[in-house]
This record gives sequence, C-alpha cells and structure tokens, in this order.
Amino acid sequence: MAADVNWYDAWFRAQTQAALEDARAGTLQVLVMQAAQALIDAKRQIEPKS
Repeated sequence: MAADVNWYDAWFRAQTQAALEDARAGTLQVLVMQAAQALIDAKRQIEPKS
C-alpha cells in the first residue's frame, strides 16, 4: 500500500507542476473576462440612466 501512496503522490505532483507550467492556463480566463467586460460596457451604454 505504501508503494501505491508514493506512486500517487509522485503522479499528483507531476500533474500539478505541469498545470502550473502550462502557458495556456491563464490565457483563456483573460479572454473570457475581457469578453464579459465588453458585454457589461455595451449594456451600460444602451440602458438609460435612472
């Protein structure tokens, strides 16, 4: 059982490190947030102010 725990720990650490080093990880979130902000800004321009 200890061998399984050690194997899983090594695998988990390797997966985590690979995800941290993946340059694509932050790009998509930035694009989504920019698109959301553009929608918010467009909506604010259309609605009359109370």
